[in-house]
Amino acid sequence: MQVAIKALSSVVAFAAITLFVCLCWVYFYSGDLPTFAALAKFAPDSTATAFDECSGGAVQVITSASVGKNLQNAVHAAEGENEAIFAIQISRRMFCNSRMTILKRHLLEYKGAIQVRRRFTPEQLLTIYLNQAYFGNGLVGAEGASLYYYGKHASEVDVAQAAMIAGLIKSPAIYSPERHPDRAKARRDMVIQAMLGNGTITAQEAEAAEQSALR
Repeated sequence: MQVAIKALSSVVAFAAITLFVCLCWVYFYSGDLPTFAALAKFAPDSTATAFDECSGGAVQVITSASVGKNLQNAVHAAEGENEAIFAIQISRRMFCNSRMTILKRHLLEYKGAIQVRRRFTPEQLLTIYLNQAYFGNGLVGAEGASLYYYGKHASEVDVAQAAMIAGLIKSPAIYSPERHPDRAKARRDMVIQAMLGNGTITAQEAEAAEQSALR
């Protein structure tokens, strides 16, 4: 009995020390995180052109109101409504050009994602995510993708167009409507069916969207 108690005590002590070391490690490597004031700059009050550090190009940044309901619904259907997914993707791009060890990067990305979720509403997270998402052909941001593929602003795309754009985020190369139209259509129709399942469009709207041209 005493042997068992000693063994249990050793395990508990080891676990406590391990936890303490991990917490110290995270604290030590979290000093480079942006402040909440800096994070606020990711949510502009109006449409603006910003320099994207990850791609090295200019990106037209839009507000939540400029995203449009069709595209919002399509992205939720394609990517899910899990805020954690948007937050971690946003956080990763905040450190895209940082030179550091993989462990330090992962720790910062995790801590950054927590701060992002605390700072922004679900609607803002989705908007930031769409402003930073890559859509192929050097296109960063939903506004640029909408203008390139359909000559429309993101707020103006219809259900089928929104579904195609949202479907690109998963893999712009695989679902490119220019290089792989069959895959792009299949992916678009999958998103349309997901939108139907979420109740954001009717069966008639889904059928009409699936029958429309890809571009």
